[in-house]
Amino acid sequence: MATSRYALRLREPIARSLLDVLRSRFDQVSTPAADGTVLIVDNLDQAAVRALLTLLWDTSHEVLSFSEANQE
Repeated sequence: MATSRYALRLREPIARSLLDVLRSRFDQVSTPAADGTVLIVDNLDQAAVRALLTLLWDTSHEVLSFSEANQE
């Protein structure tokens, strides 16, 4: 099963408490944007993508864009 790195641009900064939850559930999570509105998550399969988007939805985080990011 293929895994990838995804970049999600959020309307507002991600809540610190949610970031802690994401880091406990997913392999690698980072927020490279200084304002915390970009979320990079590595090693996601299709089920994990759905779980991530559902978690963001359930916590009222609006996703502006979702794209596959370059592996660096």
